[in-house]
Amino acid sequence: MDHSILINWCVILAAATGLVALFQWLRLSPILGYLATGLLVGPSAIGVLEDGPSLRFLAELGVVLLMFTIGLEFSLSRFLSAKQLVLGIGGGQMIMTSLILGGLAAWLGATFVEAFVLAVALAMSSTAIVLKQLGEQNELASPHGRISAGVLLFQDIAAVPILVCLPVLAADSVQLGPALGIALLKVVLVFVGLVIAGRYLLPQVLNGVAKARSLELFMLTALLMAFIAAAISHLAGLSPTLGAFMAGTLLGETRFKHQIEADIRPFRDLMLGIFFLSIGMQLDPSVFVSRFDVILLILMGLLFVKALIFVPVVLAFKHRAEEAWHSAITLAHGGEFGLLLASSALAIGLLEASLVQPALAAIIVSMLLAPLMMRISAPLAKFINKKNCVKGPLSTEAEIARYSENLQEHVVVCGYGRLGQNVNQILQAEGINVLALDLDPEKVHEAFAAGEPVMYGNATHPGILRAVGLERAKALAITLSDTLTAKRVITLAKSIGFNGPILVRSPRGRDEEGLSEENVAVFPEGLETSLSFAGQLMIMLEVPASKVEKHLNQIRAEDYAVLRQFFHASVAHRAERQQLDYPTLLRSVIIHAEHHAAGKTLEELQMPVLGVEVVDVRRGAITVPGRLLDSKLKDGDVVVLSGQQDLLDAAMARLIEGS
Repeated sequence: MDHSILINWCVILAAATGLVALFQWLRLSPILGYLATGLLVGPSAIGVLEDGPSLRFLAELGVVLLMFTIGLEFSLSRFLSAKQLVLGIGGGQMIMTSLILGGLAAWLGATFVEAFVLAVALAMSSTAIVLKQLGEQNELASPHGRISAGVLLFQDIAAVPILVCLPVLAADSVQLGPALGIALLKVVLVFVGLVIAGRYLLPQVLNGVAKARSLELFMLTALLMAFIAAAISHLAGLSPTLGAFMAGTLLGETRFKHQIEADIRPFRDLMLGIFFLSIGMQLDPSVFVSRFDVILLILMGLLFVKALIFVPVVLAFKHRAEEAWHSAITLAHGGEFGLLLASSALAIGLLEASLVQPALAAIIVSMLLAPLMMRISAPLAKFINKKNCVKGPLSTEAEIARYSENLQEHVVVCGYGRLGQNVNQILQAEGINVLALDLDPEKVHEAFAAGEPVMYGNATHPGILRAVGLERAKALAITLSDTLTAKRVITLAKSIGFNGPILVRSPRGRDEEGLSEENVAVFPEGLETSLSFAGQLMIMLEVPASKVEKHLNQIRAEDYAVLRQFFHASVAHRAERQQLDYPTLLRSVIIHAEHHAAGKTLEELQMPVLGVEVVDVRRGAITVPGRLLDSKLKDGDVVVLSGQQDLLDAAMARLIEGS
């Protein structure tokens, strides 16, 4: 073994660890740490690592796994449900930015293909940086946060066909039309082949692997599927990333989606680190001196021209000017897909190094500036748009405070959706003062104009909570559907000294435990709907109202325990969703004479040791609670079990096989 290689890789890993840790400490993306590592250890600096086929192969594997996980997360229903944000604003941003930046590049002397590739690469923003920073600033649920997330989703999806087109663009321009047609035909054939395999073969393979209960085998199978799809696409003359993305979308529709994503993520992150390291190696630091003017020109295009193009696109979809500027500043930088497109174009000869070097440098600098730009985006957007800011009682913390200054012992409602509006009406009918907060400007304008006590404000900002007089409030009601945002509001409310009762909506069973840990009252929406429905039905059946109320309150006092376990759906995707919300389910087992449980008592079978409960045993027309049955099980008995999916599988195996 060549020990110099081992020493070199120790130096590389040490540099990567130190630089990634440094960038994390600076609250910057780890991507920048890998880029800096590549720049440091590459041939342009200390020269520990040389660019070569092996390194490029590992980097390409990282891109394949990235596209595979993007495919896993892609949901057509989600894509279409947010079509105004994703297709409208996202598509408009991509098209307009590419056209104008491409036109500028062509005017400065670039060829058509060079202008196209450069413009598309610069139109991309960094998903990793934006979502991380928005999360830290509690702005993912804000209007500009939703706009930014929709645009980034479109960019991630658009990267797939663009990567497929790069090899076609590298062909002879005379043959470009036929080449595009052939490429499209290949895409259709590969897609049809993968769909057929995904529909009829993959579920059976995954079910078989899952039954083996081996995490290693499942992980290897997931990796194999990603690489097989990439290989099929490569053999068809297409980009391997296309096949990986298609395979991800197919597997994303199965109940194994989350497990596959968890298994793939460590490999993806490691390989992507190598990919960004390889891009850092390609950057020549001397370009900052020799081509400083070009770098500055591209950087200005990213920070200013890109934002100016984006604002009218957002305004065209009837968003407020401040939201347009806020989201434009948020996305005014380059991204990892821009780096990928530029480096890929360089590798296949579409772009010259003289163009790629300044482009890479400008994108990396813009990514360094992105977190700072996002931190100042709110005041900057207000400053730019100060003449168009909303006037009246919906604009500033001071005006909200003036509106609420006479309120005492009132209720603050966070969220003015259907539930929030209904709560407002009912409380006002009882003579209770209410003040609601919401982030839908048009809805707030209409409601406020109609005399409703609702203000435009972000409840995750402490200044807004103080402005509504939360310290003087009697109660806080959080009707938001996003649990993470609800938790932030709870934390902020307590931090500013609110000690009153807090009632928070929980639309999904999976969120109840996390909310309960916040020491607040949780309203389990799904369970309470079932309870109210049954109560209404009993009233219609002429059961006395007092008896109905007593019965329902007893169930509430027991934390809805009787409603939390039920027989789950047999359809895979519905069952998976139900298990996420209510992991305890019911399952019945019919005992036959040849089964292990026949002739044995429940005590002998020791079911509680397996973590499941025997709810009932049905024998003919008689049902006996499991805790009371002391006789031996007989042929034809039905044992009703309660527990989590994997524990129930083990309990059924013991009843039937004795294992």
